[in-house]
Amino acid sequence: MADDINGTRNPTRPHQPIFLLGILPRCGTNYLLDLLRVHPDCRAPEPVWEDFFLYHADRLREYVDAVYDHWTPGWGVDDTLRDRLFEQLGGGMIAFLAERASARRVVTKTPRIDNLHFFFTLFPDAHLLILVRDGRSVVESGVKSFGWYREAAIHSWAAAARTILQFDATNRSSGANYRIVRYEDLWDDLERELRRLLSFLELDPEVYDFDAAAHLPVRGSSKVREHGGAAIHWKPVARTRAFDPMSRWRHWSRARHERFNWVAGRYLTDLGYEPLSFKSNRPLWAAWNRLHDAKWLAVRGAASLIDPSGRRFGLRPQPQGYERQPGEDRTTPNHGSER
Repeated sequence: MADDINGTRNPTRPHQPIFLLGILPRCGTNYLLDLLRVHPDCRAPEPVWEDFFLYHADRLREYVDAVYDHWTPGWGVDDTLRDRLFEQLGGGMIAFLAERASARRVVTKTPRIDNLHFFFTLFPDAHLLILVRDGRSVVESGVKSFGWYREAAIHSWAAAARTILQFDATNRSSGANYRIVRYEDLWDDLERELRRLLSFLELDPEVYDFDAAAHLPVRGSSKVREHGGAAIHWKPVARTRAFDPMSRWRHWSRARHERFNWVAGRYLTDLGYEPLSFKSNRPLWAAWNRLHDAKWLAVRGAASLIDPSGRRFGLRPQPQGYERQPGEDRTTPNHGSER
């Protein structure tokens, strides 16, 4: 995908930011952030652990468009000035982050890819890492960690994957500074993937501590809740040999695989993952899936009449870093995503 981008990149400048976006909550953005922070040139903009700049960029674009609409065409203004204003507002956001990171490069993250199409208009000189993870692992971790409604989580992962693939198809030959990173590739061959990322980010690998990266503690894993009986937290926990983030969905029944494949299987394949497929009783399972499609449309439609966001009833995953507490309709920050 973006690995094969040709063309020259803008030279690295002081405080040129590195943005990390995740396909959905629970995809491992904390892990990748922690890996990048091992490099002495990189820091996060504490205490802003998740910026959510792009997540709300549609509102910023509406503001820019409203301002532009008040400019008289007779002045000689055109769309290039509108885009320039949008870009300059992005520059202010970068300056805000940079002053909170005492290092050459600020690394900031948001584990959502909403408004991805605005990224290089808003931040044209930034480096972008898009982290993806097997949708089955994301769904299972979200269900166990935050009580996500499974059907909504599958649809959300499929929609996010589709957005990423469309973005890649549009930009892969543009020379844009982005790279799609698979969580599983980091886990399977950490040093090789890190060296590729450091090269892309124009960071010196000779000053990187690969041993420290290999022994990073775990933060925010759903396994903390399973074994300890406590709520999910993001305090560092020493990693044991038993820790295996690759096996989240291995216990799934055929029904769960059939449903995931029906809704999201094509995107799973396009991102380089292999669905677990079955050959027997295909007409029966197709009919079963169509019934679930109808149920999903009915549930989503009914809930939207009461709560258009769908969050109150758990009909879609919460934005990354947020968890609905028992008895609350609002959201409260929990800062982070699972490794």
